[in-house]
Amino acid sequence: MVSIIPSDRAAALVDPNQLPSIAEEYNLRPAQTAHRINVLRSSGIQNGDRILEIGCGQGDCTSALAMIFPESQIDAIDPGALDYGTPETLGQAQERIKTYDFGSRITFHQAIPKHFLAGVQNATYDVAVFCHCLWYFASQQEYRSTFEAARGKVKKLFIAEWGLESSTEEGRVHVSAALTRAACEARIHSSTENIRSPGTPATIKDLAKEAGVGCMEEGWFVPETELEDARREIGSVVKQDGDGSSAFLKRSRDKGVDEVGYEMLENMLGTVKSALEGVGGMGSVRCMDVWWGWFE
Repeated sequence: MVSIIPSDRAAALVDPNQLPSIAEEYNLRPAQTAHRINVLRSSGIQNGDRILEIGCGQGDCTSALAMIFPESQIDAIDPGALDYGTPETLGQAQERIKTYDFGSRITFHQAIPKHFLAGVQNATYDVAVFCHCLWYFASQQEYRSTFEAARGKVKKLFIAEWGLESSTEEGRVHVSAALTRAACEARIHSSTENIRSPGTPATIKDLAKEAGVGCMEEGWFVPETELEDARREIGSVVKQDGDGSSAFLKRSRDKGVDEVGYEMLENMLGTVKSALEGVGGMGSVRCMDVWWGWFE
């Protein structure tokens, strides 16, 4: 199911000649905005739908939703602390977005999604959007409990997430780095990092089925080369301290990772470095493929 983007501004957002001026006007990150526009092309959302966005963060997808569906009202939820994020915090970004011409159609909520959903009536929303947010969840069982909480309150779920697969060698470095970070965070009590519970599409579909919602359609696409997520995640794994030692391994030690876990992370780090060298270094990497699915 592919939705029709209704606004002229949306067309400008995906025009590389016009996107820079719009990005400057609304303080958007061009690559992130273009990526979310491409994600939303597969969402099945219609202009005027009542939209619930889960894990809105600093509002990249929120802004895209508001601009391409100008008759839709959006509730955007994120449990993160409002002082989290850099160079702009969640709170600063959300306050900025509310000042824009589309800001009156957005309501931000600092809440755990399943707790928020417990307080809304049945059939409140036409669609819930999960765009690159599931990996932030503390565990994969939280996927299921959130899907369960949404059942009946939302007519349809649209999920887009990194697929843990890549059709390019350059993207497979991103997969390796993401799994390495996840292995580290799984051994750190009360981690709040952005990669904690990466699930494959098959896992997401299984957990959704357990929650009573089925996958009606799914697909994949290769993200834009300009998207910087891979470089950021790989960089966080291979970063060195001033003395040339691994900042990633030092943090794991400081956070209490045991010896067995440390040795495993050391080996995984070696795999990432080898893969990175194999593609010619950081300048050659790109993001892994993105999977999407819609559920009812």
